[in-house]
Amino acid sequence: MPRGFQWPPSRTMREAAAACEAKLDELGVAWKSAKREGRMVDPIALADTALGGIDYVPVHDKQLPAMDCQLVLALAQVAPKLYELGVREVHVAAGKTKDLLSRHALGLAMDIVSFVDDNGREAVVAKDYKAGDELLLSIERALDDNPAFRTVLTPANDPISHADHFHVEANPDYTDDRPSS
Repeated sequence: MPRGFQWPPSRTMREAAAACEAKLDELGVAWKSAKREGRMVDPIALADTALGGIDYVPVHDKQLPAMDCQLVLALAQVAPKLYELGVREVHVAAGKTKDLLSRHALGLAMDIVSFVDDNGREAVVAKDYKAGDELLLSIERALDDNPAFRTVLTPANDPISHADHFHVEANPDYTDDRPSS
């Protein structure tokens, strides 16, 4: 679980949600509140599937699932770097959640099966990552270097569970750093 996570959400978690929404507004991200699913602290849906010039395309569903604001904010913050690398589309598969509370169930994680670059070439994780595709390796480095994300899980560091996708997770910190009274 994220640092400081508890259920029901603490005051610190609710304040983080409000700050996240304000930051999305500041960044010009079009979003709307979504129906609460599971234990998402701040479920939102993208009003537009684009973030920073990059389209997020669902692979198996007609629309992207609700995400926690913290994941959308992390994606918005890394968007300029991904755009600079040439990424124009991110193909998202529904996360596979088991019967335990996972970061997918919290709306903090997504599984990405491929990326499309500015030339229209699709880099598919399942077949191109092991071949050393430079776009995929550059994306992995960009995500790993961004503190808004936890370590991205890939075919390299988790070849059994993540052989065909990148698992990306927002890295919120809900710890209350205020002195207790």
